[in-house]
Amino acid sequence: MIDPQKRSANGASTQPMLRLATAGFELASFPLILGAAGYYLLDPWMGNETPYIAIAGVLLGFSLGFYRLIVMANQLQK
Repeated sequence: MIDPQKRSANGASTQPMLRLATAGFELASFPLILGAAGYYLLDPWMGNETPYIAIAGVLLGFSLGFYRLIVMANQLQK
């Protein structure tokens, strides 16, 4: 397990960098997961030829990802 108090080579704490990396991962993964679920599961189940639910899933995923990014950025300022 990574020690959150561990210092990098220049003496800075690595915890803020790990939080930002997590935020970037969430920003990328939420739209992919929700879009894929809509495209491969829900659109065929509902009989949609145009992937409306996949598009809605991607947009919802970006919204959730940006929300989490803003929450984490506000926590870093404290």
